[in-house]
Amino acid sequence: MIRSSILRFDTVSSTNDLARELAVSGASEGTCIVAREQTAGRGRQGRSWSSPEGEGLYLSLILRPTIKASGSAVLTLASAIAVAEVLRQTFDVSVDIKWPNDVLASGRKICGILIESAVEGDDIQFAIAGIGINVAQRSFPGELHDTATSLLLETNKAFTTEEVLDPLLDRLERWYTVAAANPEEVIARWQELSSFARDCAVRVESAEGKVDGVTRGLNSKGALVIQLAGGELREVVSGEVSLRKTVVSCQ
Repeated sequence: MIRSSILRFDTVSSTNDLARELAVSGASEGTCIVAREQTAGRGRQGRSWSSPEGEGLYLSLILRPTIKASGSAVLTLASAIAVAEVLRQTFDVSVDIKWPNDVLASGRKICGILIESAVEGDDIQFAIAGIGINVAQRSFPGELHDTATSLLLETNKAFTTEEVLDPLLDRLERWYTVAAANPEEVIARWQELSSFARDCAVRVESAEGKVDGVTRGLNSKGALVIQLAGGELREVVSGEVSLRKTVVSCQ
């Protein structure tokens, strides 16, 4: 079972950091850390994650998957699917997924996911699935004003974080099980939910530089395949994806 126990805190620096400490100490798979506030929440590529008290669902799950490290991208994809399905099916919010794990509503970020793993060789000792969902924010400061949204803003209805947590854990358990048994199903479902998956003109920025191309789906390991101007197919395993300015929509 993915849900063995839920540990609740008023304030932590980062639920992922606390979950990692517990995992190293031997905490069982499914231990879930939930906080009302993070003072140093983190996103991908070292970014901070805005975590005001009581306004978002901030959680981290300890996982001990049988999946090999070389195929671990499927954990990120499965987590994004779980969030997207909950927002669609439970709260009737139309969402999209930007590779690999940003869940968007109205073109703005409503959820961020950060998977961190302890690896030995090709074996995953444990993984921490960190998820932050904007629930009750009425506005966002600074640059987030134009790039972020919340469940409240999308539905004009007030929900508690607990109303989001329970169905989310159920969907996470389902897709975590599928990821271990049939990763191809995860990849297929992710592509169904994401308008970015195919025929979308994007720019990918990574440590190797910037690459422009058109998306051609995911490979069997969950890497994004893009076709360059000359026809060459390139597999992207990490990086930041953005729409090319000349493209209004991928749908």
